[in-house]
Amino acid sequence: MSAMKTILLLLLAASSGWAAPVAYEIRPDERAFLELTVEKTGLLTGKKHLFTFSRYQGTLLFDRDAPERSTITLMIVADSVFCRDRWLGAKDLRKVQDYAVKDMLAADRYPRITFRSTTIDKLDGNRYEARGILTIRDVSRPATVVVALNTRSDAFPLIEGSSRVRLTDFGLKPPTAALGTIGTKNEMLFRFVLGGTPPSMGASE
Repeated sequence: MSAMKTILLLLLAASSGWAAPVAYEIRPDERAFLELTVEKTGLLTGKKHLFTFSRYQGTLLFDRDAPERSTITLMIVADSVFCRDRWLGAKDLRKVQDYAVKDMLAADRYPRITFRSTTIDKLDGNRYEARGILTIRDVSRPATVVVALNTRSDAFPLIEGSSRVRLTDFGLKPPTAALGTIGTKNEMLFRFVLGGTPPSMGASE
């Protein structure tokens, strides 16, 4: 019954000239990045830990006629995190890398970081505010992400944006161990530029 109802709604939309929502697959791209930064305090004020993630997938379901009915989901593989600090020596860099995977994210126990939008509001132009649930280490908290969408065919990036979240809200341990008593701010900045294509285009590759 539900499948028949869906078919009838799609036929009604087509006959009425409505544009059906388009599903875009979000996937890794050599031009894309998904990173988080954590700023240092004390003697290292101005320095930042920079981490990137190489494995992730998601979906943007975009309704051009009613953007508020659009949805964004994203799943990040936690152990794909990589520390890119250029201001650390090789030994300390390895320590921070290991700490991020094993202690901060505890990737063996919590392999996924996820975001699922609940509401999307248009701001201006192609900018939107996506509110939803961010889950890290199996702790779920409300999060707000300001994004810019570019849904033209073959356009890159498909989506870009940023969000700030508090580490302690998710039980995260700042990477201080490798550098002794040097402090870290209780906030991290997520930034991303992500590519994607409609399923029909991705299937032909």
